Amino acid sequence: MASVRTLGLALAILMMGTTLTGCLGLAIQRETMEYMRDDPIVRNIEDTVGWDYTFESNGIDSVLYKNETTIVFDETVSKLVINFRAQLPYSSSIEDIIGNDTNEYRYVDAKLWQPGVRESGGDPIWHVRATQDHPLERFDSFTKSDYIPGNWVFEVEARGYGIAAPVDQLSFHDHFDVHATITKPCVYFAESHEIGECTYLSDLQS
Repeated sequence: MASVRTLGLALAILMMGTTLTGCLGLAIQRETMEYMRDDPIVRNIEDTVGWDYTFESNGIDSVLYKNETTIVFDETVSKLVINFRAQLPYSSSIEDIIGNDTNEYRYVDAKLWQPGVRESGGDPIWHVRATQDHPLERFDSFTKSDYIPGNWVFEVEARGYGIAAPVDQLSFHDHFDVHATITKPCVYFAESHEIGECTYLSDLQS
């Protein structure tokens, strides 16, 4: 009887030891994996939106182009840059002959609105209207205090011509390009991301 009790006690201790060893083994494996895992890399990523448009027209009527998009700002945005250019060939010469009426038919008007400002009748944080050639210009004088979290509205309205004349010298196409770029941190995890991929820090915090 005593031998049976001794055998049972020995089996219980053996099973307990096996169980503890398994738990310890899993813990050690987890610790080892964490130790071997590369530290996440944080990079500042640029996210750009905007338009690059060349006009094509038929007849004497100018073509209207309108578009807008939303830019989501959060607390991690560190920089805002806008690049703007308008190419309106012969605009100054034609305006000298006809007058400022041409400004109604050939122009590029671009605006950037902070959250809720357009709806409330306020002024955009950035606004450019070009009625003649406007060389590529970079706007980057915004400050961190300007970066109000929320949905910003980026919009453009433009009119122009695109004429392919029998004589190349008389052909011209109005064109504009305007882009807004925000910079925000993005986290790269080697074990879960392909090269070039990352997850925005703001998404990890939400």
